[in-house]
Amino acid sequence: MPKSRISITIDGKVAKAIENYYREKVKTAAEKGEAIPKLSNIYEEIIERGWETKSGTRKK
Repeated sequence: MPKSRISITIDGKVAKAIENYYREKVKTAAEKGEAIPKLSNIYEEIIERGWETKSGTRKK
């Protein structure tokens, strides 16, 4: 699949969840002595597998 640039807007709650997920990945990698993952790779992973979202109402 070719790579594409995308732009997303996230709220504070989702941003905090992504930050916590990234911190866990870094912690696990550090404990195992592996390379620290890049944040851009974390976003790619999230986009590929999807992120748990709550459907909301749209403003008109």
